[in-house]
Amino acid sequence: MIWAKRRFAYAEFAPYQDIMEKLLMANATQYQEFLMVSVNAGGPGESDYYIGLPNKTLLAPFDKFQEVSEAELPKEIDTFLLGDQTKEPFTSRFKFKHRRM
Repeated sequence: MIWAKRRFAYAEFAPYQDIMEKLLMANATQYQEFLMVSVNAGGPGESDYYIGLPNKTLLAPFDKFQEVSEAELPKEIDTFLLGDQTKEPFTSRFKFKHRRM
């Protein structure tokens, strides 16, 4: 599995979520390896978006995303955007941040 990251403000990530959905549908047998999560990143409306893909060739349409190692992934996330959060590989890598209301 390959991981990549890019920072976006507000809804700038949306076209890449659409790309992820299309790739997932075209590679449905590997659905568990398509993940998109985000972590708030300090600036107003800014978040770091992490994508997980089955292999490096699928990374081509994700311009300006930088590959990251699994060790660089956040342990806690703010938002889950795409994938299956009930199974591996999500459950072994991510937990949701606890928020106070």
